[in-house]
Amino acid sequence: MSEPKTYPSAPVELPLRFDVEPTPVAGCAGCAELAAVRIRARSVGDITTVTDCNVYLRRHPEGH
Repeated sequence: MSEPKTYPSAPVELPLRFDVEPTPVAGCAGCAELAAVRIRARSVGDITTVTDCNVYLRRHPEGH
């Protein structure tokens, strides 16, 4: 019979993928605006907004 574990497991570490960003769809005003906001945010070091724009761009093509 095995002994029950009385301590938590080590946390699972997921890699952050900053090397792959979604590309805006040509001709889409929504994609173009998100890409422009992302560029402005990156230029001032606002990585939170860059990440948010990436999430919105990945979800946005549902209407395309």
